[in-house]
Amino acid sequence: MGTRILYVHGIEAIGGAERDLIALLKTLDRQKWEPHVVCPGTGPFRDQLHAIAVPVHALSLPPWRKPLAFFQRRSAIQRFGALVDQLDPAMIHVNDIWWVPHTVRAVAHCASQSVPIVAHVRQEIEPAKVRRYELDRAEAVIAISRQIEESLIAGGVSASKVRTLYSGIDLSDRHPTHDSQAIRQLIGIPDGAVLVGTTANLFPRKGYEVMLRAIPAIIGAVPAVHYVIVGSDDNDYADRLKRLAQELKIADRVHIVGFQDPVQPFLASLDLYVHPALMEGFGIAVVEAMAMGKAVVATTTGGLPEVVAQGETGFLVPPGDVEALAATVVALLEDPVRREQMGRCGRVRANERFSLNASVAHMEQLYGEVVAAQKGRG
Repeated sequence: MGTRILYVHGIEAIGGAERDLIALLKTLDRQKWEPHVVCPGTGPFRDQLHAIAVPVHALSLPPWRKPLAFFQRRSAIQRFGALVDQLDPAMIHVNDIWWVPHTVRAVAHCASQSVPIVAHVRQEIEPAKVRRYELDRAEAVIAISRQIEESLIAGGVSASKVRTLYSGIDLSDRHPTHDSQAIRQLIGIPDGAVLVGTTANLFPRKGYEVMLRAIPAIIGAVPAVHYVIVGSDDNDYADRLKRLAQELKIADRVHIVGFQDPVQPFLASLDLYVHPALMEGFGIAVVEAMAMGKAVVATTTGGLPEVVAQGETGFLVPPGDVEALAATVVALLEDPVRREQMGRCGRVRANERFSLNASVAHMEQLYGEVVAAQKGRG
């Protein structure tokens, strides 16, 4: 058996963080590593883990900073600690910052209190909030962009503990040979429509409202435009977006199609990929669009400037700037030659910088270092 790693993830739905972990687990050398996952006992994330034969341990981790969840939280941490004792992993990999405090306390409740914790930081984080999530208590901290790495160090995490590891995607089947016409019919858009889209879970920080407010101006210049949103919605945010689309009189141009797996056929059907995020740790969805040969309009927030080569694979605009977003989308829609060229450059960049195999190799190297350091202390 390989070295046992316990992964911690607290969300049922599938977005970038979940897809990233599933891709890692699919690619991990199972001769060398034995993965187990703590996550909610229902939902698509758990189903996908079952599909790739990763053992799942059902546990709900209540939000850390909500006072009303105090008793549920205490009970969950006790169960978590008992599970760690039972599984006796060589290390714990927390897949996002939200569950680091739970994990720190669960390990403190264990018979063996020396299990090293690796914390994955997938969010833009202000230096002042770094201690709130007790990231300095982890043995190693993975930042998914240089911008996040700088914030972590500014927030008090030792530079020797922090490492930037870009998320990678499986590039083995990324040729845009999908039936775009069938997808466009599924979405319900007319022949000859110009389709732009975003693939990201429906959260306000993804900037969907900014894009909706930009659409009237885009339609004014490119009348055939339609916009598709691909992502799951757990908090009725889709209803808010639909109401806004009605207010803006663009309801017939906005298509919310929910979570889709695989997402590649939807990306292949686009004329342009738009990522209007207000906050974004890295932007795995942007890498996926580039890998499918799509030019990208994204924002200058978080790790996105590390993903998009400005003027080469797409354009970056300030987050929240409706006018700049609209003008940039129109400029690219009106210039198909530039769009094609950027798409080609994007595919090359995705292959060179963001391959899954390279990402997993770096992750396995980090795991080896953490486990070896722990044995050295033992």
